[in-house]
Amino acid sequence: MATDSASRMKTVGVGLLRWGLFGLVLWYVATQARTLWDANRDIDVQIDWKYLVAAAVVSQLSWLPSTWFWQRLIELLGDRNLERYPLIRAYFCGSLGKYVPGKAAVILIRSALARNHGVSFVRASIASIVEAGAVMLVGCVVTIVFAVTIIPPDAVPAWFIKAVPRESTSWSSLFIAVVILVLAMPVVAVPANGIFQKITRIVQKRSLQKQAKEGTPSEEEANEEPIDQSVGKLTWQFLVAASLMFALSWAGHGLSLLLVLRSMNPEIVSLDAWVISTAAAAAGTSIGFFAIFAPGGLAVREGLIITMLAPSMGGPIAVAAAGLYRLASLFAEATVALILYLVGPKDKESSKDSLS
Repeated sequence: MATDSASRMKTVGVGLLRWGLFGLVLWYVATQARTLWDANRDIDVQIDWKYLVAAAVVSQLSWLPSTWFWQRLIELLGDRNLERYPLIRAYFCGSLGKYVPGKAAVILIRSALARNHGVSFVRASIASIVEAGAVMLVGCVVTIVFAVTIIPPDAVPAWFIKAVPRESTSWSSLFIAVVILVLAMPVVAVPANGIFQKITRIVQKRSLQKQAKEGTPSEEEANEEPIDQSVGKLTWQFLVAASLMFALSWAGHGLSLLLVLRSMNPEIVSLDAWVISTAAAAAGTSIGFFAIFAPGGLAVREGLIITMLAPSMGGPIAVAAAGLYRLASLFAEATVALILYLVGPKDKESSKDSLS
């Protein structure tokens, strides 16, 4: 009884801390946004809705490299002959789970939908965890590399320029940074494989503990093969390919944010604006994801996007763009998830006889 009471108190305490942090961040971002908006209240913001629709479409297309990476991880873990559409469907439907605090719902929804089409729940869960961490880590790297190389100095937050002083953009520095990162992949592959196998062991152990606690496992769980620890080695060539695919993905998210900006200002489209938008989208989305207390990175993502855009775009445009980018991506996520869920392939669970 005492143990149950302590467990409940711990759960309540964690919940209060999580929502307290979320409320504090939301209040701070809202206050800063209001200050930036009031400082330039004379700017008239007009919205061209067709560019918002285009931004919504591009935002979802930009996640396709992640679906490829997720499928490749599942294959590396031992599942073969996978159907691509069911996994794409599971990936996009699961994305809505990030709006549940803690973001574990993303993993559960994707893995459950994938299991209906013959994919191991445990393998899908491991692949989801690794995919999320990898794409968000590349997003952070893209932001930092862009900020120290090709984003115009006057478009970078003042505190960052003080930390990393520079007077001009340098595409040659960007090229050198990319080459160094590629050459470093054989070294990165060593700890990456260690983390990959550790996550595999943890998820598999918890899955076995859950089965033991719940009693006799279901027929489907009982038939799942244990994951061979020798399977799933991440080669440096695969990591290079994945990193380049993720960089392309973040460029797509940057284009989506640029289209949001274009919906308010016809003269804003330029290469510099795309670079800034890419860094802003990557920073806001990736760091917002790691803020597990914020549903969907809400407030954290908006605050970072405003911080990245305000120096070059102005306060009101930055504030409006952050809000419209959230609305466009959320509408697109919900629409795509609903369509894919309704237009799903026939579950393998309902056709076991034909498969056997």
